[in-house]
Amino acid sequence: MKTYLAAHSVEDGTAYSHGGLGGGEIHGIEEIDGVWHTYYSERGSKRGYRAWPSEEEAVAFVVKDAERFARAYKFWKE
Repeated sequence: MKTYLAAHSVEDGTAYSHGGLGGGEIHGIEEIDGVWHTYYSERGSKRGYRAWPSEEEAVAFVVKDAERFARAYKFWKE
């Protein structure tokens, strides 16, 4: 996920977060006790946690959202 997004000029913290808080209102992903979760990073906190059946499904959700965000704010590079 990080490699794919970085190849399109999307870095951790800009359009998605991997375990931390982003620089704005973005989705994040992290593993908690062996379960992959996504969350919404907003105003210095994480909310709206959602558990996923697999890492692949959680990653797909975050990648899709990060790409949409990066394209909307015009920093996605082909």
